[in-house]
Amino acid sequence: MVMSLPTSDGDAAALAVCDIYAVGSPYAFDVADSLGRLGVTTRSIDNVGGADHRLPDLRSVVGLSPQPFALGLSSAHGRAKAAVNAVRDGWIDAISLCDPTAVVSPRATVAHGGYVNAGAVVSAYAEIGCFASVNRSSSIGHDSILGFAAATGPGVVLAGGVRIGRAAFIGAGAVVLPGAVIGDGAVIGAGAVVTRAVPAGATVVGNPARVINQTTVEEAQCPLCHRT
Repeated sequence: MVMSLPTSDGDAAALAVCDIYAVGSPYAFDVADSLGRLGVTTRSIDNVGGADHRLPDLRSVVGLSPQPFALGLSSAHGRAKAAVNAVRDGWIDAISLCDPTAVVSPRATVAHGGYVNAGAVVSAYAEIGCFASVNRSSSIGHDSILGFAAATGPGVVLAGGVRIGRAAFIGAGAVVLPGAVIGDGAVIGAGAVVTRAVPAGATVVGNPARVINQTTVEEAQCPLCHRT
């Protein structure tokens, strides 16, 4: 079963407790804060060890009964791997989570595992894919699509009709101009301005963005529905 949390216009009372799985990054505090603003009690699930002891109700995976969950990582590569590990460990009720301070069009969709952080804007007919993440104060333009585990840094601007491939990462403050397609596993450097298509596995920086590295992209898909 896939559960979802409503935005600020909805009623979050139906979900009393939520796990945050994979909390090795400070981003887990953002997720905990979003859930807290919705009145949801959280458990922080440290699946690898060494997580910050200040996280709420920090636990290991050993001996726990899984509950509805969100991911606590910000990087696209990390989110893709964590999603697979969560399902392997028995966490299968992935929520879609929108911070109540985010502005999400009722015509937009946020898939299971997707997260829209504080102050973000998601415009009409945008699609936030399975386990994708929209970081603080990012703007997702109309008809834009984020694939499985794709992620933005803070303050990213995606103009209308942008396509972000699976497990691709858009760095803080980057701007992607209308209609651009970002390939699977690509990395857009902080502050870059993307004016054209970016190949899968490429790293680009600058204004206009230029390729500085190219890597092989690992296969990845949502472990719950197998979409990319």
